[in-house]
Amino acid sequence: MQQLVYAFKPLSNYRFDNPGIAKKEIFIRPVMKALISTLVISLTFIPFKAKSQNDNLNGLKKNDEPLRYVAIGSSLSAGVRDAGLYRESQISAFPNLIAKQMGLTDFRQPLFDLSEKNGIGFKKVQKKNGVLIFSKVTEMTAPEKKLPKVVGRIDNLSIPFLKVSNISVSENMKGAFLPTFERSSYDHMHRFVKDDQNEGVSYLSLIQQEIDQVDFFTFEIGMHDFVSYYKNGGYGQSISMMHHDREGYFPENEIIQHLISKGGKGVLCNVPDVLKFPFFQQYRYDDIKGINGERVFAQFHWRGYVRNLNPNDIIIPDDYTNVLFTNVGYIGHSKEQPLLDEYVIGDEEKIDIKIYNRWINAIADINKIPIVDLNSLYARIIEGDYVTDDGLLIDPSYPEGNFFSSDGIHPTQIGQAVIANEFIKTTNSYYGTKIPLISIKDLK
Repeated sequence: MQQLVYAFKPLSNYRFDNPGIAKKEIFIRPVMKALISTLVISLTFIPFKAKSQNDNLNGLKKNDEPLRYVAIGSSLSAGVRDAGLYRESQISAFPNLIAKQMGLTDFRQPLFDLSEKNGIGFKKVQKKNGVLIFSKVTEMTAPEKKLPKVVGRIDNLSIPFLKVSNISVSENMKGAFLPTFERSSYDHMHRFVKDDQNEGVSYLSLIQQEIDQVDFFTFEIGMHDFVSYYKNGGYGQSISMMHHDREGYFPENEIIQHLISKGGKGVLCNVPDVLKFPFFQQYRYDDIKGINGERVFAQFHWRGYVRNLNPNDIIIPDDYTNVLFTNVGYIGHSKEQPLLDEYVIGDEEKIDIKIYNRWINAIADINKIPIVDLNSLYARIIEGDYVTDDGLLIDPSYPEGNFFSSDGIHPTQIGQAVIANEFIKTTNSYYGTKIPLISIKDLK
């Protein structure tokens, strides 16, 4: 299986590694460099205004050595899109866009190989008769097929589906996992570590091992904790670490302090209110009531009780809940067959993200690092009140709009570019850099 570690590197030393085939160093004749450089850059599919490193990065560079930018984070930074991760979504992740705007020629990502460009798969969506119909697109379907390893230095160390609660947890810790915990982030993290470390490495220890020098970093984490909690209807998952149960334990700060100790200057971001994302706002109480009448029943309190559905409830879109729009199913029509608790988010299960964002603010203040206010950015976008610096109106409608991808949660290519520009503006303002913004209207 071929595994390409994506980077813009000097083409005279460009090397592709293919397991089972002897490694070969490909030396490019000078007359071919310009042509091949153009072809390599075209793999990004993203128009951008990249410049070579120059005075634009003053404030971050310490010497004449190439600047190293490292991305730390979860699904957003990794490029999760359309409920999956695939090569094109990785390429359009905001850290890669930032790196190109900075003029970096050697920003390395753990890209899926061209032969498996669909990665772990993704979903397409259609809306019919008021319900969301998802269809799966995938190439990596065999359960025994592991994600391909990556070799060498990696600069985008973001882990899809990583939770704050798992930053310091390795798989071999006694009692580390309950049946309801997700393991998917560890499958992605294993791509970075040696075989003999597969069950003994946490994200924190991986960062400490892999980063011995850094000039600039972005830090994004926390959103998936809320997304996972709500997608499971608040059922069977602990979210307490995100809003009250810390007791002085802040693994985010440990990562940031390690990066600073290795020379890094960084930018953090806070967490948007994911419950307002389109995925969670599709199935409206009034629509359900209009089809099913006033008496729709739902479980609550760990399935121990049954109550009437009420206007404040949020229904999780799924094949299971789609029957509420057909008037032919029995689910929810009686106390004996209520909607299951994991498909209903009641008021008692809604979490205020302000507490977690206050902690992020405190970490930023302690370390003297600026914050990108994703919470306010998403709020403006969802209200339909966000126009890019180059004049493009960002459309939050779903599934037709240009900001949310088919999963109704993660951003499109345009959405990632909007986020990248917010990081760039914050970096320029705080550190005095002059990194050019992405021309987002060119992405249409």
